[in-house]
Parts: sequence; C-alpha cells; structure tokens
Amino acid sequence: MAYERKTIDTWELQLNYGYGWEYTLTEFTREEARARLKEYRENQPQYPARLVKKRVRKEEVA
Repeated sequence: MAYERKTIDTWELQLNYGYGWEYTLTEFTREEARARLKEYRENQPQYPARLVKKRVRKEEVA
C-alpha cells in the first residue's frame, strides 16, 4: 500500500500596500504562481510582491 499525501502544495501571492503583507490570490501550480507574480510586478511595480508556499489539507480543497 503506497503512501497517500494528506495535503496539497499551493502558492499564495502576497502584496504589501504599505500596511503589511496582504493575501491576494492562490495558485495550485508553481508555474501559474510565478506567471501571476510577474504580471503583478509589471503592472504594479511600486508595491512589493512575494510568493509564499502553503500546504492545505485535501478535505479543505475538495
């Protein structure tokens, strides 16, 4: 019997508008998250942006 993971890796995009880091969106693949990060950095260069890796239980996603 193979091991089945109980979590899913997600990437959370966070922006800092001057009041601390705020959640903006969540992507399920790293490639999509990096694409969204690039778009935000191109369109809003005055605000710092970052990606944070999170783990979410499968029951919460499904």
